[in-house]
Amino acid sequence: MSRFIILCGGTGGHLAPGIAIGTALLEAGNEVEFVTSKKQVESRLMKKYPELKVIKSPGVGFSANPIRAAKFFWELALGIILGIKKLKSGKCDAVVSFGGFNSLGFSLAAALLGVPLVLHEANRKPGKATRLLGRFAERIYVPYGVEISRRKIGLVKNAGYPVRSEIGKRDSAKSKEMFGFAPKSNVLLVLGGSQGAQVLNEWARDNFPKLAKIGIDVLCVTGPGKDKFSDSEEKDAKGFTRKIKFLEFCDNMAFAMSAATVVVARAGAGSIAEFARCSLPAILVPYPYAANNHQSENAKCFERQGACVVVSQNKLNTLLDEVEELFSNANLRRNMKKNLERVDELNDMSKIVSDLEKIAERKHES
Repeated sequence: MSRFIILCGGTGGHLAPGIAIGTALLEAGNEVEFVTSKKQVESRLMKKYPELKVIKSPGVGFSANPIRAAKFFWELALGIILGIKKLKSGKCDAVVSFGGFNSLGFSLAAALLGVPLVLHEANRKPGKATRLLGRFAERIYVPYGVEISRRKIGLVKNAGYPVRSEIGKRDSAKSKEMFGFAPKSNVLLVLGGSQGAQVLNEWARDNFPKLAKIGIDVLCVTGPGKDKFSDSEEKDAKGFTRKIKFLEFCDNMAFAMSAATVVVARAGAGSIAEFARCSLPAILVPYPYAANNHQSENAKCFERQGACVVVSQNKLNTLLDEVEELFSNANLRRNMKKNLERVDELNDMSKIVSDLEKIAERKHES
């Protein structure tokens, strides 16, 4: 048995894979603690796992604003102190970081104390945390096809995106009924990541009458601020009632994806991996202001594998046509699903779990 600390706070894209790997390590008989931030979206998700040991760490994102920059360094110092205090107890064989602003303090504490540090980079363009902490790492996992400078032999390994065990295909009819749709309805799922996407929320609301006319219902997860959007109904060309439903958060994403025929979403690495796991054809609209434009790189790679369609945000006027084409073209959706299954095969996390256990065992031997 080995003991791990998983750093996975900041956004859902950091938290979800951390939970996936952490729970897999627990199932393999190891001890695991999770370090998260104090954000509401994380607290909401972690409530689904009351059995997990969680440490709330200080930390805020960096900003060029002098006041916010001062807060960043203050919170970083507190995070380092908390990390040193925890790691000095000697009850940790490896620290595994999935990035995010509050991973930095504990990661630096691990480096200072000589505790093996492992980094997981989900995006196709390594983020600041990976670039900064890579010099201290025992291992860096990056997506297949991504290369970064190797500072020592065996440092960098290709790996997929860990997907939580609860994410998977569910019964379509029952999933639709869960959200108030008819069992045979054609549902478009609209997602903007854990924080939502105002531009996609507004697109869903404004285009619902046209979508309803061609027989499409809509389930839109807005993120914070659902009060700006109201559920409504429209008649389709045959006189049947079509619905648009808005949810601030969705605690049953496997069922939401299983209810949908097509999803329109941002291009976070976690979202893409979950679409692959659920074989859900996707139209991706990358967030244009993502750090290092990593969402665009994620989407392009997914598109090259025949697993999605990509629409840039400055061409949202074409999105309705793309949605209509994908709903009406069963052959295209069928081919996409085959490609999604191939993508999902790359996200097997058993190799990561085995490798982490070996790294921890070397710590024991030393």
